[in-house]
Amino acid sequence: MQPKQISSTSNAIIKEAARLKRKRSRHESRLFLVEGEDLLDAALARGILPRQVFVLEGHGKLLPHVLRAADGSGGRGAAALEVCFCSEPVMAKLSELGSGTRVIATFSFLDCKLAALGGGEVESEEGSEGEAEPGRGAKGPLLYLSGTSDPGNVGTLIRSAASLGASGVAIAPGTADCYSPKALRATMGAIFQIPIYLGIEPVDLISRARAAAIDIVRADPHSGVDLWDGDLAGNFILALGSEREGIPPELMAAASTTVRIPQMAATESMNVAMAGTTILYEALRQRLAGLPR
Repeated sequence: MQPKQISSTSNAIIKEAARLKRKRSRHESRLFLVEGEDLLDAALARGILPRQVFVLEGHGKLLPHVLRAADGSGGRGAAALEVCFCSEPVMAKLSELGSGTRVIATFSFLDCKLAALGGGEVESEEGSEGEAEPGRGAKGPLLYLSGTSDPGNVGTLIRSAASLGASGVAIAPGTADCYSPKALRATMGAIFQIPIYLGIEPVDLISRARAAAIDIVRADPHSGVDLWDGDLAGNFILALGSEREGIPPELMAAASTTVRIPQMAATESMNVAMAGTTILYEALRQRLAGLPR
């Protein structure tokens, strides 16, 4: 590994990396940008290595632990890691935060694909890490997001799912991009801690749920059983949608349980991230309490 010195924003490497700020480029290349030491450290802690690391010139002290992690990974190693020391204008071109960023890295997409819904083996997408299927043998709910439009909510829900024992997060087409800068910041590194499944259509989810005998649970602010009265101790799929439209009609029809979160009178309903977090917490509470199914 021979570090490169880059001072021009017109450098080909920088122009290619900067394209990853756009959703279309991310999904075409199956690469995404991670900004800041905290997110990079979260990836390294899970043994997930970047492909490139861009370090603000004068801050080489940030690099040694990255190289140690690469050498100790048993994978590509530090020799395959592209390291670039960059000027402030170059870092500003890559950054979504404007200024002050000292390290930015590119990673391969992390999501997996299911070869067959309802119990099939998992195949890693090209350039991804791959994880176990959250099907029959997994413990904890599978969170399903369909039409959730705010990337901050998507990132927050991924963070909640990871911390509250979900088995994975499946994301439907048309949902905000979990690899967008805003979503990644909201995950606080949880994107590296939980299986992610992209492009799962509602009809596929329903088929998978029926084949694996897993209940679909939905939330409604005006109907259903009170949250603490719902049976959430076992495996289930929690389907969440947009705050305006909710989940697709076919998912509503397939849901076997509807829960509502009791709230004080004359208040607006919670936003989707807070509602999802509350339901996941109650599910974890029931599992830890050993409540019967």
